[in-house]
Amino acid sequence: MKVWTVANQKGGVGKTTTAVSIAGLLANWGMRTLMLDIDPHGSLTSYFRYDPEMVDESVYSLFKAVADKRDVDPASLIYNTGTEGLDLIPAAMVLATLDRQAGRLDGMGLVLNNALARLHDRYDYVVIDCPPILGILMINALAACEHLIIPVQTEFLALKGLERM
Repeated sequence: MKVWTVANQKGGVGKTTTAVSIAGLLANWGMRTLMLDIDPHGSLTSYFRYDPEMVDESVYSLFKAVADKRDVDPASLIYNTGTEGLDLIPAAMVLATLDRQAGRLDGMGLVLNNALARLHDRYDYVVIDCPPILGILMINALAACEHLIIPVQTEFLALKGLERM
């Protein structure tokens, strides 16, 4: 399983569009692809017509389980996108509170890496859509990935975001 993270510390540079385009292309090529939306805004989640304020289970469940010292099966968090070979673990708005709630707890930097290891045989690719903030969520995505994609527009503020990566 190959894990690609789409990240930039600047918002509005096309992270979600890049993530969904790459994941859709991989699925169209017959690759079993999982998308993780770890941005509290939940744009990727909304793209597939799920409401980040209403999802029952989300990527937040993985972090909450580690904080509570309990187990959650990452396969139980997977939502159908309506596209064959393309699945989603959605975001929830509560992700915005994660750094404050659990950012300093032991084991929080490898939550995604450990969860994805349990899904290794199920997918060929994972594409992670990051928030535009370097916090526990982006740290997890960077620790879990083999490839980093940094979308950037050719304008001053976007290039500043690239410098901070």
